[in-house]
Amino acid sequence: MAYNCSPLYNRTPLHATLDFPDYYATITLVFRDLTYALLDLVYPPQCLVCRAKLLSRPSAPGLCPSLRPSLPSGLRSGLPFGRPSSRSGLPFSRPSFRSGLCLFCLERIHYNTPPFCLKCSRPLAHLNPYAHCSDCLTKEPAFDFAWCACLYDDPLKSLIHQFKYNQGTFLRHLFHHVIISFIKTYHLDTQQFDFIVPIPLHPTRYRERGYNQAELLAGALARTLTIPLKRCLIRWRYTPSQALLAQKERWTNISGAFKINGHNNIRGKAILLVDDLLTTGATVNEAASTLKEAGARRVGVLTLAITPLRSTRE
Repeated sequence: MAYNCSPLYNRTPLHATLDFPDYYATITLVFRDLTYALLDLVYPPQCLVCRAKLLSRPSAPGLCPSLRPSLPSGLRSGLPFGRPSSRSGLPFSRPSFRSGLCLFCLERIHYNTPPFCLKCSRPLAHLNPYAHCSDCLTKEPAFDFAWCACLYDDPLKSLIHQFKYNQGTFLRHLFHHVIISFIKTYHLDTQQFDFIVPIPLHPTRYRERGYNQAELLAGALARTLTIPLKRCLIRWRYTPSQALLAQKERWTNISGAFKINGHNNIRGKAILLVDDLLTTGATVNEAASTLKEAGARRVGVLTLAITPLRSTRE
């Protein structure tokens, strides 16, 4: 039986509380850390992808012990985090043990690196004269531009599936960290936006799932970026899941599914739409179109992942 890694995100290092004036609060934190240590001893945390056991204080932070001999000496000796890797291209500021992934699986996440489409952020095989992908050249999206942090392949694909369908809400901490790292690396101007708006779920699907994964991401990003979260968009028409449909069917399926909630005034405002995944772009396009019709001046899109061209059946 594996101990779920999710409580690790809420742990406060003991050294950060030693100067806290409340003696009893400090004692409480001591016992809490001791309890977590005992739980880790009885139920060792596992990597969410490869299921290898994670160690709380290994020589290489968060690294599966069975994989350490196969890595370069720099990693085996405990390469400090914050240095970009050759594959990811983005820095990580916290150990992978706290993310629920081993170092090996963390390094396998493929980030969205240039050249990519200036409109939808989809990766390009090579930089063309238009700097746009074939989809955006064929059909102009309703949104002004999109920022997508990662490519939708393993191991991120399985993690997003856990996040959306298997109550893996604790993964929002890892995903939030990945998106913020992407924003900082490319110096994206998020302060141009007046509001952050999550892609909504239909009430029926929300009751089935118990949460909206896009809203969990949007809430965390709104706090970090200090941009107000606005739930001005509602999904008033129930539609079959986009994941079950072919590319062309998705555009028809989502048509007219959104409307503005009540008397929310977004005229002249810049909106940042947040979702977990961009595949065909049909969902965010329809949401952006609804916001533009209501008077939004600019609509940008921010997602955790994006599928490559001609790979939108996921």
